[in-house]
Amino acid sequence: MIGKELGGRYEIIEKIGAGGMAVVYKGRDTLLNRIVTVKVLREQFASDEDFVRRFRREAQAVASLSHPNIVSIYDVGQQDGLHYLVIEYVQGKTLKEYIRENAPLDLEEAVDIAIQICDALEHAHENNIIHRDIKPQNILLTPAGRVKVTDFGIARASTAATVTYTGSIVGSVHYLSPEQAKGEAADEKSDIYAAGVVLYEMLTGKLPYSGETPITIALKHIQDTPPPPRELREDVLPPMLEEIVFRAMEKDYQLRYDSAAEMRADLHKVKNMLWSEDTPNQAFTPERGKAANKKRKRRLKPIGYLLLLLLLIGLGYGAYYAFQAYINVAEVDVPNVKGQELAEAQRTLYEVGLSAEVVSRRQHKEVPREAVIAQSPEAGEKVKKGRIIELTVSLGPPMVEVPEVIGLTEREARIILDNEGLKVSPDVERTYNTEVEAGRVISQEPGPGTAQPEGTEVRLVISRGPEPQYISMPDLRGLTLEEAKKKLQEVRLELGMVTFQTSREYFSGQIASQDVAPGDKILQGHTVNLVISSGPGPTPQQAYVTVPVPDDNRQHRVKIVVIDLKGTHVEYNRVHKSGSFVQQYVPFYTRGKIQIYLDEELIKEQKVP
Repeated sequence: MIGKELGGRYEIIEKIGAGGMAVVYKGRDTLLNRIVTVKVLREQFASDEDFVRRFRREAQAVASLSHPNIVSIYDVGQQDGLHYLVIEYVQGKTLKEYIRENAPLDLEEAVDIAIQICDALEHAHENNIIHRDIKPQNILLTPAGRVKVTDFGIARASTAATVTYTGSIVGSVHYLSPEQAKGEAADEKSDIYAAGVVLYEMLTGKLPYSGETPITIALKHIQDTPPPPRELREDVLPPMLEEIVFRAMEKDYQLRYDSAAEMRADLHKVKNMLWSEDTPNQAFTPERGKAANKKRKRRLKPIGYLLLLLLLIGLGYGAYYAFQAYINVAEVDVPNVKGQELAEAQRTLYEVGLSAEVVSRRQHKEVPREAVIAQSPEAGEKVKKGRIIELTVSLGPPMVEVPEVIGLTEREARIILDNEGLKVSPDVERTYNTEVEAGRVISQEPGPGTAQPEGTEVRLVISRGPEPQYISMPDLRGLTLEEAKKKLQEVRLELGMVTFQTSREYFSGQIASQDVAPGDKILQGHTVNLVISSGPGPTPQQAYVTVPVPDDNRQHRVKIVVIDLKGTHVEYNRVHKSGSFVQQYVPFYTRGKIQIYLDEELIKEQKVP
């Protein structure tokens, strides 16, 4: 994809991420000469016409949103079977990454981020757009601290198709509202619930609910109450802020905030309180904070102006002598510190009379964390001693959250892990297990929910089912091949060679013999060879059946059923007068039994011959 141009204007520069639905690239709009983000649908979704139609419709709807806290959608298109979305490029990191690095966040910072999230939700809800997947991974933070909510509408488009594809619960179950966990439709209040969970996570550094499986977590959203945030922080948490969290996360739909604007208004009250001179435990009074923030204006006295003048003169002399010292400084060759750890690079530069300054940090697939990616000036350039060398330092490879694959089939697990940018370790362990069905995942390492570098290998343990036991060989004679296969599968035996031979004992297509005799002991997992009759089969025999009909002035139905090598078949079925006497020759094959029914009630059964 690198270097490819989409739509005649979007040049793909580099891959910057991947998700379950799309691969994300950094691109350049050659028409407007600006950097953009290009999301290209994965192949399994691009081939689903219904999904693509919903994806395009939702993308076009979200493109109407225009808000400083929402990532803008510029274009949506298709080329060479690729369906892509062009959106605003945001320099920064996800809120999830920021929480991992800084949790729990300062109260003022968490409140300010939550206010911006509510601003974005309010604008979307006013335009009848519901996000459905609010989570820190979908919230970007710019270096200036501005919130940018992304993937509006994408969650709505992906839900149905993704569930069909994986056959399991899809979505951010840790941020799922109770109504979504019950399978009900999501609306504006569902987004508010998720925003409450995000605020909880910012304040505590923890998720309100966790569990071994997505189903367990979803049930907790419906039934349980999370620990109060104040118990998970060392500093004092204003009671009103905790009330905002719990009201946003209210399980009772009617008690939750009615709108994002209402939640934002309460957050502004807390923000004013935090910026006032009052402590968080004092009663909330917005005006108090405003008054406390007013600064008194002071005027300098004459002696102050004199001191200021002397200071300026001193600085002037200092600058002159510093300049003279600078232009006479010796030059040195800049050493190559690329690939070195930051501390080592700083030491290397210091030894030749240079200093280092980290000007940026970014993720890199190959350069280890805290190692130097780039330097300016470059190695070999001549500079004066004391020069600052600007360094770009690696944050390590992009981090992804390991999904839960326990209980899934091996194929499903491989697909989900691949979609998240992870690999399945070739060292797959297969072991017997009485509780997990054969072919399904028993355990995984690293475990679900942990953050790992993109490309990390996940080691799977796959069940081989229960350990084989010695069992009695079932009798397959007289069954069809399909019936025999099913019976072998039920007792965990394998079908071996199948041959055909003439038989006058069994009908064509029936099992005539088996290489392991019925009742013999055989170890599960072993193969059984079968011989199938090619005919002509047995000739019929006759049984003479007599049935007296009750003399009660009523009619009665007499039915004669034969169960033999041929199967179960009705040989006689008629209505007779009261007091009559039925005499009938009934055919049967090889061996079996005859059942006599009077008015559909079994009155007699006998073996034949």
